[in-house]
Amino acid sequence: VASTPPALKIDASILSNDKQGMKDDDEKGKRYGRLQITPRPLEANHVIDLPKQLLALSIGHFRDGSPLTVAYKYYSKKGFMYKLGDAIASVVESIPKGGILIFVPSYSFLKKCTDAWNPTSRSRHWSDEVLEDDLGRTIWDRLTESKTRVILEPNSGGQEMFEEKRNEYVQRIKGRGSCVLLAVFRGKMSEGVSFNDDNARGVICVGLPYPNARDRSVEAKRAYNDEQRRLRGRTNLLPGMEWYSQQAYRALAQALGRCIRHAADYGAVIMMDSRHCDTGGARVNGVSPAHRNLPKWMRHHMRNLVSSSGYANYQGTNVVCGGWPGLATEMARFFAEAPIHAASVLAKQQDSLKAAKERAEKQGSSNHYFDGRSGKWCPRVIITPQTADPCTPNIKKPDDLKSTDDDGAGSATGPVIISASPAAMKTPEAN
Repeated sequence: VASTPPALKIDASILSNDKQGMKDDDEKGKRYGRLQITPRPLEANHVIDLPKQLLALSIGHFRDGSPLTVAYKYYSKKGFMYKLGDAIASVVESIPKGGILIFVPSYSFLKKCTDAWNPTSRSRHWSDEVLEDDLGRTIWDRLTESKTRVILEPNSGGQEMFEEKRNEYVQRIKGRGSCVLLAVFRGKMSEGVSFNDDNARGVICVGLPYPNARDRSVEAKRAYNDEQRRLRGRTNLLPGMEWYSQQAYRALAQALGRCIRHAADYGAVIMMDSRHCDTGGARVNGVSPAHRNLPKWMRHHMRNLVSSSGYANYQGTNVVCGGWPGLATEMARFFAEAPIHAASVLAKQQDSLKAAKERAEKQGSSNHYFDGRSGKWCPRVIITPQTADPCTPNIKKPDDLKSTDDDGAGSATGPVIISASPAAMKTPEAN
């Protein structure tokens, strides 16, 4: 019987290893419970003390107790836009000062919100639905009374318009102490802009920012992933629907990151949608199914707003009880304690920096030099002028170590700092 040629054996081994790798990748995806399968996501903890500097909360019901789910089928439902605006305004009013970033799923939804909440922007086709509270205030009135102004992220105008709105927001906070910015997931305001300190004491994420399901590129990508898994066995690719969900959580993670920008920063992150809420399901490594796709630093610190009557359904989870009044109480507690802790963190950083500067001044900045040949930092050798060898390489006489005679001429009484590489310092015998 003819044996299999070596080349074929190698190919068979490669195929076998490839299949095993796919199986291992699939197992990794199940084990870590993440949407991405390969490569394994690079994740890290946060630099802050999360329980003391971050209030992360999911809200799944309106103030009247009805479910809060931001989906297209509810947009035109009577009362939905007012109840959503009422919930957002209540959160904004509970944050005492600073800027508030509010992210919504799309520019079209942003336009729908402004039409519903701001009477001056309504089109002539607006319905006769009453969107005012018992005091006759619109949602826009409540937002401006609490935070002086509401600024909208522009959908056109290019970089110049974007810079103008961002600067207007920052300057308003500097001058008046607070402002509201209504922006869009995947927009310029949600990615790559640092809203540190008072520029973002609160971030409100409304809904889940799924891509447009009817977009041709989205449809093609979902179909491609499903086809590759079915026909080619590429289990290292996500199923189309999971890939689609992953895009939403990536956009959400970018928006969440606008709040905490350094070790002494603090703020509140509020996610408004029932799909963000822990329903008491089975946990994996202590993480609720509703939170497993959030960034690593947030998964274990999310809390759910529940009414006292609904607390029995959340036994064993991290909750804020008392419904919306309980939210106001928890916000007041957090924003009373967080600034104190953040100030102590900043003070420690300043003390550490001061100590480091003192050590550097005491030791001298010229005690070491970098040797390019060895790739190491090497200590400088300080010798007296009497023992200095004129043939020693790289002799330097810093100005601060020279002494000057009355006639202005430099004398040779000061020490000489020699910076020689390890190779140059070797004796002839060693070479």
